[in-house]
Amino acid sequence: MPTQPGARYFAGVALISCTLLMTELALTRIFSVVMYYHFAFLAISIALFGVSASGVFAYVTRRRFESRSTDSLLAAQSLIYAACTVVALFFLVRLRVGLTYSPANLALMLTIYALAAFPFFSGGLVVTLAISRLSSQVNAVYASDLIGAAVGCLILIPLLDSLGAPGVVLTAAALAIARAIASFSASGIRSPASASTNGRTAIGR
Repeated sequence: MPTQPGARYFAGVALISCTLLMTELALTRIFSVVMYYHFAFLAISIALFGVSASGVFAYVTRRRFESRSTDSLLAAQSLIYAACTVVALFFLVRLRVGLTYSPANLALMLTIYALAAFPFFSGGLVVTLAISRLSSQVNAVYASDLIGAAVGCLILIPLLDSLGAPGVVLTAAALAIARAIASFSASGIRSPASASTNGRTAIGR
């Protein structure tokens, strides 16, 4: 169901969009090592594929999300996005594909493509769900999306120099977790981290 937009929603969309652009551009650096430099810009097409697929998925499964509140839905999906980003990075930096054509190299390349698409699918789903829930001010949501993407491109340059491409991807995952915690707090739902902390406190009493 549509939700009355607020500043925290727009900030959340901008933050997720920022992390998606950071991840996309950092992957060009990772792909230049994993699959040689002339495969680097496939990261852009993979990002487009993942984000587009998330829109189709959100439309097909829209009835499954109707009963969830906007805050809890976006928070949970942001955590999934962060997890997918970390898992994808873990495997991508360990895979190497050769230039010679062989069934093994083809299978490895398809595996790399699938792994790289997961963050963009899950992150794109956050933005898609936000657009569908905040449809009354879709212009402001779209503006937040564009502003976040622009900021992601700008901060990527110093972050690449200081953290390297894998560090940038991990930073993007950390920002997605921060976005999820903010949504959990706004909705009055305890995040998994805070629930765990409170549980340890109760046990220690």
